[in-house]
Amino acid sequence: MFRSRLAAAAATAALAAGAVVGIAPLATAAPAAVSACVSDLQSAQTANNAAIAADQANNPAGARIQNVAAATYLAAAIGDCQGQPNVVGANVLTATATNATALVYNILGVTSSALGAEQATASAITQALASAT
Repeated sequence: MFRSRLAAAAATAALAAGAVVGIAPLATAAPAAVSACVSDLQSAQTANNAAIAADQANNPAGARIQNVAAATYLAAAIGDCQGQPNVVGANVLTATATNATALVYNILGVTSSALGAEQATASAITQALASAT
């Protein structure tokens, strides 16, 4: 009788240890993946920051390339951010419009005006990222 209780206790202890080892990795789950919307907005932000740097260096040609890149990411964000809060969509559209304005100014070579539009773009993207999931 004593041996069967000892065997049962050992089996229970082994199962409990196995459960702890098996459950512990579940407690430290990997962070959630970034949504396509957030990824598009982060890429647009990176391109827009590069455009700002180019305009600050009085390089409208370099800024134009980055404006086109930002426009591409913002166009993707329009589709990928469907289902996000309305403020995200509104800020994506604002960023798209101000980025287009910056592109026109850079085509004309007016870097100071382009810089102002790019800063407005940066603000809209930041606001969109603050609400995007």
